[in-house]
Amino acid sequence: MIAGPILHFGRHSHFFVENANMVEELESRRELLVLASDQLLHPIVPRHYIVRKGKVRISQFLDDGREITRSVLQAGSVFHTRVAKDAGDKPAADLYCLSSIVIMALGEAELWAFYENQLTDCKELP
Repeated sequence: MIAGPILHFGRHSHFFVENANMVEELESRRELLVLASDQLLHPIVPRHYIVRKGKVRISQFLDDGREITRSVLQAGSVFHTRVAKDAGDKPAADLYCLSSIVIMALGEAELWAFYENQLTDCKELP
């Protein structure tokens, strides 16, 4: 097993619906990331990210040079980065080795970033 950073996203996240009563409190805790159209996000490990506005595309570059779009996340979608003991890809669980992943804004996008311990009281986290 190789330890390394991974990305995990919640394909069916509805974070702001499930945590509507906490939006104002979370807004005061968050780090705001505003991305221009086609701007790449270089995520910090470990960190939780919530798409607040717009859309971001998560793509993976395979060893043979092909690019696969793994998901397009929109407002309310959640993804996070962390170090894992086994950093291999597990597409069925939406877990990917961060070194092969590209995260890009599709149009202007706004993300909220949090440290792991800042979201312990929230629902709908992958």
